[in-house]
Amino acid sequence: MVHGGQQGVSGATIQLYAAGATGYGLAATALLTTTVTSNAAGSFNITGDYTCPTASTQVFIVATGGNPGLSAGTNNTALAMMAALGPCGNLTSSTFIFIDELTTAASVYALAPFMSAGGGTKLGTSSTNAQGLANAFATVNNLVNVNKGWGPGPKLPAGATLPSSELNTLADILAPCVNSNGVTGECSTLFTDSKPSGGSLATNTIDAMLDIAQHPAQNQSALFGLVTGTAPFQPTLAAAPNDWTVDIKYTGGGLDASKAIAIDSSGNVWVTNLNNSLSEFSSTGTAISPAAGYTGNGLNVPWGIGIDPSGNVWAVDSNSNALSKFSSTGTAIASYTGGGLTTPYGIGIGGTGVVWAANISTVSAFLNTGTVQTGSPYAPTGGGTQDYYCIAIDGSGNVWASNKLATGNVEKWSSTGAVIANYNAGPQANSWGIAIDSSAHVWVANNSAKSVTELNNNGTLVGTYTVGGLNTPQGLAVDGLGNVWVINNSANSVTELNNSGAALSPTTGFLGGGLSGTFDVAVDGSGNVWVSNNTTGSNSITEIVGAAAPVVTPISVAVKNNTLGTRP
Repeated sequence: MVHGGQQGVSGATIQLYAAGATGYGLAATALLTTTVTSNAAGSFNITGDYTCPTASTQVFIVATGGNPGLSAGTNNTALAMMAALGPCGNLTSSTFIFIDELTTAASVYALAPFMSAGGGTKLGTSSTNAQGLANAFATVNNLVNVNKGWGPGPKLPAGATLPSSELNTLADILAPCVNSNGVTGECSTLFTDSKPSGGSLATNTIDAMLDIAQHPAQNQSALFGLVTGTAPFQPTLAAAPNDWTVDIKYTGGGLDASKAIAIDSSGNVWVTNLNNSLSEFSSTGTAISPAAGYTGNGLNVPWGIGIDPSGNVWAVDSNSNALSKFSSTGTAIASYTGGGLTTPYGIGIGGTGVVWAANISTVSAFLNTGTVQTGSPYAPTGGGTQDYYCIAIDGSGNVWASNKLATGNVEKWSSTGAVIANYNAGPQANSWGIAIDSSAHVWVANNSAKSVTELNNNGTLVGTYTVGGLNTPQGLAVDGLGNVWVINNSANSVTELNNSGAALSPTTGFLGGGLSGTFDVAVDGSGNVWVSNNTTGSNSITEIVGAAAPVVTPISVAVKNNTLGTRP
């Protein structure tokens, strides 16, 4: 069924597509062997008209053109709507498909990192990120029911909070154009209001929604003004939002004032908790860990968390001066002490599996077997007072640690612990989050300076940035296109900067999704941004759906393959 709002669309051309596997945003493959159009009620049937490339091939369906209930002969060429269906092998002759503005908004948001303009014909990933694409398709089922055309989705986990009113509003923004003849003002206004700064005008409703999803900080009021008083999807937002990001809050799995966050190779999300546990969630937010989280190894206020190239999960215990190792299924393996572990907070794992921990005045290193690396702990240049907090490892295996004292300097060691240099470039102060991009530049979040600094790999200052809502920045991550995502702890917001330090988020940062005491951030292989909420009693994590570019996960594998800050 194809509907514009509550009205069937007749004469729409239907095409089933297989997502591409030769590059991001490249052409999808049309699967229907005959021309299929919707009838007077908007119904269609594609049974027997396609062959699945494989059972696991991700497919989606697109309706273009047609008459949304206007005078005979009308063909709205600006009409383009879609529904993400998932694995082709799941389709049967009894599968019911509903295509409308809501399935379009939900599908575009979840799949935006894999799409480019083309009215739904350009959607794909690289040959090495089938997992990220599959997870993105699965996320659609949290947002909308593609069998019925309304939300929430049938796979939304219990206890999750979905921004249903915002999704309805996004659908209602498309509705006036969808339900027009395509040549009057409704569509031209939509295309003008959704046009990103420096971009091109969309020519169809899928591309207009893609512009909104990929540029959520632009034209909020103008777009909100497109919603009519008789909008078909209800309830809607009462006022224009701060931004058009779509955020889902998840609970359960032992979450308790969560701290650090990491993503494994399957896209599962791992979090450390105040209640001396670890939590694990699927890529779609379903709790995998039990209600009390994963425990064992004498976890005592675990802080930093990382995943090694073999999939083992490591956490530092700040209260017991220990390093805990868990299997990929959450089974406690061992706890290690010594090596100079002293109130460790941050953790970083190299491509060979060596685990590094940030201590008050040194860094420690352990082999993947738990053996202390020779010479650990490693002191900074010239000694002096330090308080190392977070660790990042570059593609050459060098170790960078941020210093959360007022001096805010950054120390660099070789993979064997040899001191390379100490850098104090720019107005760094109380430096926390640290991450490396594809150019081996080092990005540092300066908490009390309310800024982010960028250093090249030799420690030279590239820039200092204070835009995009930066306010007590804390956690920091780099996505697959080099954009930098920063957590603003006291402001309960998220800042996005491009690789030149320009703001992509509004002056308030991105808000929503129950952000509360935001602490750390990670990007997954589907381009979702995951945020831990540290406020006591919040017991949640937030997913910003499809807002970033996919990355290689876990980070240790990106280090191993020298693919930090690039798409998989």
